[in-house]
Amino acid sequence: MEFIFGVEFFKPLGAEALACLARAMEIEMVEPGDVLVCQGKRGDAMYVVVSGMLRAFVRRQSGEVVELGRIGASQPVGEMQFVGGGTPSATVQAVTRCTVYKLRHTLFDSLPLDAKLALSQSEVVHARLHRSHLAVVLPKIFGPLDMEVIEQIEQMVEWVNLERGQALFHQGDEYDGWYLVLTGRLRVVVNDAESGKECAVAELGQGDSLGEIAMITGEQRNATPYALRDSLLVRFPVKAFENIMQHHPKVLLSICRTLVMQSQNKTGHSGAKSRLVIAVVPAGDGKLAPEFSRALQLALERIGTALHVNARTLTENGVLDAASGLLADHPNWMHFSSWLEEQQLSHDFIVLETDTQVSGWTQRALGQADHVIFVGDAGANRALGEIEERLLPFDESTDVRRARRTLVLVHAADTLLPGGTREWLALRRVDRHLHVRAGCRQDCERVARMVTGRAVGLALGGGGARGFAHFGVVKALQEQGIAIDVLGGTSMGAIVAAQLASGRTLEQLHELNRRLIAFKPFSDYTIPMVAMLKSAKIIASARMAFGETHIEDLWLPYFAVSSNLTTGEMVVHVSGPVWEAVCASGALPGIVMPVVMGEHLLVDGGVVNILPGDVMRAKCDGGVVIAVDVSPEKDVGIDAGGFPSPWKIFWSRVLPFKKRKQVPGILDILMRTTMLASANRTARVKRSVDLYLRPPIDNFGMLDFEKMSEIVEVGYRYTLEAAAGWTPPENRG
Repeated sequence: MEFIFGVEFFKPLGAEALACLARAMEIEMVEPGDVLVCQGKRGDAMYVVVSGMLRAFVRRQSGEVVELGRIGASQPVGEMQFVGGGTPSATVQAVTRCTVYKLRHTLFDSLPLDAKLALSQSEVVHARLHRSHLAVVLPKIFGPLDMEVIEQIEQMVEWVNLERGQALFHQGDEYDGWYLVLTGRLRVVVNDAESGKECAVAELGQGDSLGEIAMITGEQRNATPYALRDSLLVRFPVKAFENIMQHHPKVLLSICRTLVMQSQNKTGHSGAKSRLVIAVVPAGDGKLAPEFSRALQLALERIGTALHVNARTLTENGVLDAASGLLADHPNWMHFSSWLEEQQLSHDFIVLETDTQVSGWTQRALGQADHVIFVGDAGANRALGEIEERLLPFDESTDVRRARRTLVLVHAADTLLPGGTREWLALRRVDRHLHVRAGCRQDCERVARMVTGRAVGLALGGGGARGFAHFGVVKALQEQGIAIDVLGGTSMGAIVAAQLASGRTLEQLHELNRRLIAFKPFSDYTIPMVAMLKSAKIIASARMAFGETHIEDLWLPYFAVSSNLTTGEMVVHVSGPVWEAVCASGALPGIVMPVVMGEHLLVDGGVVNILPGDVMRAKCDGGVVIAVDVSPEKDVGIDAGGFPSPWKIFWSRVLPFKKRKQVPGILDILMRTTMLASANRTARVKRSVDLYLRPPIDNFGMLDFEKMSEIVEVGYRYTLEAAAGWTPPENRG
């Protein structure tokens, strides 16, 4: 009893409960190297150290061992599973010979409810969790640190708990310190001075920091971070930080090195998200959500460690009984919160499968989610389900502060092309939608990459017939195992991207383009009052290729870029008929009639952005961007001596015995002029993408459509060599 009264962990209990514990204790001797608690293996007891020293550590999937701390006399071991159930996220091993008291888990079950709650809310429990997260995150920011330094830093920081929707600070606030995110996720929002609207500029998860620049300059906060779910941070007050720098100069050097590397974009791809909690919610009738949630967990396992959790899981792991029937505000949910926080120490991704109806478990799962995925049966009723209507309403005023939402529509395995997507989207406010085929592992893996910021986007540039090289590039990338998740392009690049997004094979697309070339869509000349070509055959060829398919119904996320001649702005097409988007994107000024949309005239996207790698960066949510440039470095030219007379040019091209004059025609000049308009932007895109490809297509003309097979082969051979051994940055090492 005397010993028990001195253990901080048991302080919340009354005398009667303490006496019960004392009678149940079993004494054990532990030798150096012995393991009391094993990471990932459920135990049946907790321990209290009487004498000796133990250490807690996490072994990552890579094999790396991260020490979380030392445990000495009067400290508990395995207390998280004792009060919250589940499996340990860390291993506890004896460093020296130890004496411990053992308390079996059955004892906790016999305690009254108020005693259980008191222990689960114990400051010791939360302090242990906080310390563990700090020990994991600090080395990511400061570099390798020994436990003594971590413990000293711990004494200087302030713990900050944010509830979902709460702001950490506000734009315009005075600088008050430097923050590190230990758990949860925040969205950084900026207030636009002109429109007055909030705009999201970044998302921050475990290991991310806020305030590096203000720490150096002392400026006011330039944004507002909102918690997407309950989050834990630490704040380094100015004096505390200066103290750390004074006593640990290596830490300052490490921080400076990290900041310099970030400014030079050398720290790897910033879009990838780790420590992500995903809630899978039924859309419509919801019958496919449970199956999809398990498939998603398997897909996430190809990226990192992933855990699938539903109401039954909580019971099986001893966290909560009858979670679905427990009211969302019941105090027993503290067990779940503590257990989930601990699981995040050892899992990169956690998939929370909600119930198919509103319940306490559904509400708690949504409250913990960084990302919400709605799963609907594409062939079933698209009306809003109960959960969507009651728990996930749309509020425009706070839309930018909520967790991201993705609609996944599951189609029959033999579906050729999705349909009816617009009707699903009209009823829901989501950030994106994705199509998957039932039982298709590759489609599920694409969802996993999209949600975790690891999507691979392919941006295809314009260049007339030279754009056929894009097919060769894609063939080579496929052979090298590089899966494409998002497609977009300008002009001919928009046409090729749309064909690829339709899900047809390269062989099928080759045959389709043979028929389109034979149709000769660019042969219908007219009086050049507005343009040199009529629109009828061009539109007919686009309808031959895409029918009445809408962009929303393409298998892969897709966009096309055109230029608004009326306003001078770039237009990014992400909805509506595919044929209309590609016609607008490829309407070369002066050659093809502009596309009329309302009171606006749309022309070739090459006027403003011929290689839309920057647009792709946003569309694949910070993922990996591959850009394929098919515009030649040098195109139009002329023989020495200047332009001959028009008649000489004419006869040189009509009479067989005359030497052909190397003079650019009006088509060549107009096409090249369109490309030059966005040349500066292309140069910036070239520097910013993850992989820039430029097949050697200069010897082909922009109208050499009959040379399709040759151009495809050039793109294929070039990419086999240029991309040999290349892998997306997030897949390396």
